[in-house]
Amino acid sequence: MVVISVSLSARELREFEDVARQAGFSSRSDAVRDALSLFVSNNNWVNEMEGRVSCAVSVIYADRKKHHVHEVIHQYADIVHSSMHTHLEHRCVEQIVLDGPSEEVRKLLSELSSHKDVRIAMNLF
Repeated sequence: MVVISVSLSARELREFEDVARQAGFSSRSDAVRDALSLFVSNNNWVNEMEGRVSCAVSVIYADRKKHHVHEVIHQYADIVHSSMHTHLEHRCVEQIVLDGPSEEVRKLLSELSSHKDVRIAMNLF
């Protein structure tokens, strides 16, 4: 196996370890392998979208990233049908409903995820 190094804040590591323990993983490595597998699977699915896509996207980020996230969202006004912004603790949460060509949805998701500390969850409908 190959060994990799990942930098995390103390809070992120503590939360990861808590979730991994609750999920029954016997080691950090097992939990990381599972998380990486899920990440690859989710991103492969997004890359294979075709045709018109309707979906809801949750974007979670630090408040200081708000300007960057909103700039990206505004660039895709033709596929953004609604957006709601709220605050949870020290983070911002943007709920976005998208409807448009899969290529445009993919580009939007790619631009958002390219920003450090921006997390995305997507539900297709």
